[in-house]
Amino acid sequence: NVDRFPDGDLPRWNFTDFMHSFMIVFRVLCGEWIESMWDCMLVGDVSCIPFFLATVVIGNLVVLNLFLALLLSNFGSSSL
Repeated sequence: NVDRFPDGDLPRWNFTDFMHSFMIVFRVLCGEWIESMWDCMLVGDVSCIPFFLATVVIGNLVVLNLFLALLLSNFGSSSL
């Protein structure tokens, strides 16, 4: 797949090993997912779109639920 990139080099964000894959998922959860999705579509096809959209939606729901659980536990444990 390296020959599909114009420079002949893999991009910095790739799925070649676990660490790079983990960093891409972390980056997607932080909201910086457009560049990674375009690089994936460059070497693949449009099948990358459901993966990235599912990661964004499910990841944001998990982060929101963790934030709400933390918020509610702090209100529940405080004595007024």
